[in-house]
Amino acid sequence: MFCTKCGVENSDIHSQCQSCGAPLQQLPGTTTPVKINNWLVPAIIVTALCCLPFGIAGIIFAVQVNGKLQAGDVAGAMKSAQMAKMWTLIGVGVGLLAQGAYITLVIIGAVAGK
Repeated sequence: MFCTKCGVENSDIHSQCQSCGAPLQQLPGTTTPVKINNWLVPAIIVTALCCLPFGIAGIIFAVQVNGKLQAGDVAGAMKSAQMAKMWTLIGVGVGLLAQGAYITLVIIGAVAGK
């Protein structure tokens, strides 16, 4: 079984990860499926509202998560989910910085125009 926290492979006899101590879950298709947040919806929102390039990168990684889980690649799915989260949050940050810069320039322009 693979650890959903650190991605390390453990033998089936263990109930906790031998690397990090997290409780182990079985692979998809067995009695206990692994659930990993793929960050697809936040990535789409970031793409539509904030920052197109970073949002697209987030969408690409988010789409990979479910396919890797179905193939049994839990570690790969976790890595893709982490990358999707990273690019989505970078997009939010860049979008907020751009909005802040725009508002600042509008205020400066309004004050200088008086």
